[in-house]
Amino acid sequence: MLPSPPPSAFSFLRPPRNLASQFELTTQSALPDHPTVADLPRAVWRNKRYVLEESLSRKGSKGRKSWIKRHGFFLVEIDTNDSPLSPYWACRLCDAKGQPEFFAAAATSSAADHLRKSHRIFESSQAADPDLSTDESERPKRRRLQYSAVPRARVKMIRELSLGLLINTNVPFSFFSDTFFQQLAWQLDPHLADQIPWSRQSMGRLLDDTYKSKKDEIKQELSDALTKIHLGFDLWTSPNRHAVMAVTAHFLDRQGKHQSRLLALRRQLGCHSGESLAVTLGQVVREWKIEDRVGTVISDNASSNDSCLVNFYGDLDAEMSLADVRARRMRCYGHILNLVARAFLYGEDFESFEAESQVFDLLGRREDDLRHWRKKGPVGKLHNVVKFIRSSPQRCELFKRISRENDEAQEYLLASESTAELEVVMNNDTRWNSTYLMISRALVKQGDIRAFLVHPEVEKWLPEADMLKGDDWRLLAEIKLILEPFYLQTMRTQGWGSEGGNGRLWEVMTGMEYLLEHLEDRKLFHHAVPDEAGGQDTNSQAEQARGRPDRNRQLPARFRDCETDIHPRKSRQGPLSDRGSRQCDDGSGKPSGSLGIDDMGKDHRHYLRLSIMTAWQKLNEYYTKLGDSPLFAASIILHPSLGMNYLEVNWASEEQLVWVRDAKIGLSDYLDRWYHCNRPVDEQQKMIMDTSTSLSVPRTTTEVSVFKQWIKSRTAKTTVMGSELERYLRLEPQETEDPIEWWMAHQGQFPMISQLALDILAIPAMATDCERSFSLAKLTLTTQRLSMTTETLEKLQCLKNWVRHGAVKLGATIVLRVIKYLKYDPGFDLFDLRAALAPRMIGG
Repeated sequence: MLPSPPPSAFSFLRPPRNLASQFELTTQSALPDHPTVADLPRAVWRNKRYVLEESLSRKGSKGRKSWIKRHGFFLVEIDTNDSPLSPYWACRLCDAKGQPEFFAAAATSSAADHLRKSHRIFESSQAADPDLSTDESERPKRRRLQYSAVPRARVKMIRELSLGLLINTNVPFSFFSDTFFQQLAWQLDPHLADQIPWSRQSMGRLLDDTYKSKKDEIKQELSDALTKIHLGFDLWTSPNRHAVMAVTAHFLDRQGKHQSRLLALRRQLGCHSGESLAVTLGQVVREWKIEDRVGTVISDNASSNDSCLVNFYGDLDAEMSLADVRARRMRCYGHILNLVARAFLYGEDFESFEAESQVFDLLGRREDDLRHWRKKGPVGKLHNVVKFIRSSPQRCELFKRISRENDEAQEYLLASESTAELEVVMNNDTRWNSTYLMISRALVKQGDIRAFLVHPEVEKWLPEADMLKGDDWRLLAEIKLILEPFYLQTMRTQGWGSEGGNGRLWEVMTGMEYLLEHLEDRKLFHHAVPDEAGGQDTNSQAEQARGRPDRNRQLPARFRDCETDIHPRKSRQGPLSDRGSRQCDDGSGKPSGSLGIDDMGKDHRHYLRLSIMTAWQKLNEYYTKLGDSPLFAASIILHPSLGMNYLEVNWASEEQLVWVRDAKIGLSDYLDRWYHCNRPVDEQQKMIMDTSTSLSVPRTTTEVSVFKQWIKSRTAKTTVMGSELERYLRLEPQETEDPIEWWMAHQGQFPMISQLALDILAIPAMATDCERSFSLAKLTLTTQRLSMTTETLEKLQCLKNWVRHGAVKLGATIVLRVIKYLKYDPGFDLFDLRAALAPRMIGG
């Protein structure tokens, strides 16, 4: 049915002929944010005013289901004070003639008789009409639901806002059943409070319905995405001892903005093998109907994740090879930084060290735990000191009192704020940055900690072996200097991408190059300091440092014969100046200039060298693994501000030119395999066929013609392919702050490469959104809510994620639009407002 033309200016001057035209006229404007009965669409007939029954709230009502609903209007008469009176049914066929017939809607028998006798309209199934199938005397009595003066649109909006409050503040579903809240709501608006079902069961049903409706919106958003859908997943043990897998989606929307959506918090049953993980991940992907849109997968470096992705991609595409899976396996940059920093702090076997510390803590073996941490030098001693301060309220008070006394002793502070109220920070076993923050805060509070350690009460209880000396503080300052770039890299890349940076894939390889060079600088600096008692091991390490240990990147099989030892990119002529070793005055806690590393004890110098070497080896190990996927290097090549020029400058030695060639060929092969051969319509092949058919080739020379077409297809394919990639590679680095904006502006010039570039720019550097979901879920699963099912937790956390990212909004006012079926259509359900009323979101 064609939509009716918009009303002319003259149509507003003449009185409406019937009810339908009056409702059509009044539904053209949106309702206000807080509508009343006076704002609802209405019709006037014979000096009586009517509103649609579905627009009024009736607590407990599930809506009309009678068959006569398709052939008439269910109306409610309102008085001069806008209070609802009696319900009526008006015939649409009679209304179309300008003579509507009204029947009381308390029962539908009179209206059904009218349709049968006057219009020869019969119900197809008598069982569908309860008013006709049962005698009035036999029908069970139930309480008649009273009409309210509160519009249903307002009730719907307030219910969604109430659900948003539950989701955002992590309060239980029974929150609105609280007596004091009920009294408060009654005082504010008794009519409204009486109409809103706020019971725990009602809020649970509302959560289910809202999740289903909002999930459809997210599905549409994923369907409209500009790029492929990249997935991130991780495992977590919930407070109620369930294994839970979080799955997130990352993509660019049609405006080129990075988007991240939580798709699932799904319980992981059984063992955590790769096959089991792949089953859960595949279920989530199929549930969201994105099987053909999956790009890469970001996860940590667990070996089970490797086998998981082999099974996962094998289910999606049976033709995908092991090399194809490796190309799409993105290692979480944050997890790599975590492993490297923990190796620096605790040695190569850091997991055993942390596990042993946890065992001592669980068994209450305090002295063993102190001795265990003490083995780690100044970091372990600082851990013991901080634990000593925080383990007793009396010690915390003593430390604060000493801090205030030191602060008052300084008559004035010119360029710094008072640190007297700052607390010392305690690290934990699993988060390396907590150790960095502990050291940073300790250096700020160094004067206060030193004064605390010499207090008589402290000297009596704290072991002498845990006392921090001058060398210890110098070593802690150097450790902070070495770890600071790792901390800054973590903070930079754990966020959501902004203008193509801060958390994008191209920052992984560049960041690892930066950190490798940082470690090499510090390693060369410390080896340049003489150490008479260092022994053969130190001397051999010094020789290695002067030559800068080779950074060997594993090449693909086709280049394995060309693999050689990689020499340093740039030479080091002599020892570097000291950029980090500083000494603090005994009482001030402020740095007093730079101090040579030779003032540090030989044991501390040896500890630093070994720590730097361990961290460098761990970082180089994962830097080597980047060669498994061509996308890491491609993310740099396809960054307009970096391009091939960046790789050629940084990989400048003769041997490193193999890396450059590898990166270029890897990009070309990936582009040819996934963005050329599998295009929906092969424009190049079509162009070749059109060109070949235009040639005047005799029909008798079929074999020659086919051969020439084969030659031309291969030549044209290579030329078109090569021309687009080569044209981009010949460009000079472009000055742009936003590579996404640049590629969207050049899609016409580089149609295939731009799609690959946008897909790569949508890949995050980390899977931190999974960790964020776990942290938020832990706030929801308090000790009083541990019986919550994983399904309910998933709905709560998904809605929280979608609302906070602006993907959906909770709380809506209804826009009544001109509905085409206001004109008679017997097959359409006129007042099914789920189809007739479109929501306009106003806030979350």
